[in-house]
Amino acid sequence: AFGSSGVDAARLMLEVSCGTLSFGQPGAHDFVGGVQNGSISAMEGLTFNQGDGVQDRFVDVTTSINHLNVQLQRLYYHSGNLCRGEDIVLTVELDDLGNFGAGGPLRAKRTAHWKITEA
Repeated sequence: AFGSSGVDAARLMLEVSCGTLSFGQPGAHDFVGGVQNGSISAMEGLTFNQGDGVQDRFVDVTTSINHLNVQLQRLYYHSGNLCRGEDIVLTVELDDLGNFGAGGPLRAKRTAHWKITEA
């Protein structure tokens, strides 16, 4: 994960080229009558700027580094059947919002690539 301590806010954006991402696996208790009932991740300090942490192609959250570390340990990729044979790209962007180090906001952007083989 990105850091080991600190309570200052940071912003994380994740985007996957095919498939979706979830923070943890939602269970029946996370939805009531088909409506989200405080997702697993929302209960742990994430503010969702875009997406809700449940099978999103793009998710944008603001939270503390400690909360990000917990959530990234529970990040799941869902390929469905549509991504077989595809080259998948995960784009990760982290913005410290000027809370760490000197010189204003610092940003890092990286990509990870993999391929889902045909069954």
